[in-house]
Amino acid sequence: MSHMAPNADSNCRLCGSRVSESDLRRQLCPVCDEYAQHVALQSNKGLDRIVGELQNGAVFRAALRNGH
Repeated sequence: MSHMAPNADSNCRLCGSRVSESDLRRQLCPVCDEYAQHVALQSNKGLDRIVGELQNGAVFRAALRNGH
């Protein structure tokens, strides 16, 4: 029986927390996924574009220091 090494892509793209296999499609934890979807809908921008903007946003990075 072989054991697979942990996948480096099994962390959330925004906060870095572990992402379950069922959430790997977007590589976002449920909290960040819901937030990114909300922001995307409010701004009328695509989800991938919003995730990129959130990753580089000072406000989001500051919020991560305090947890979700």
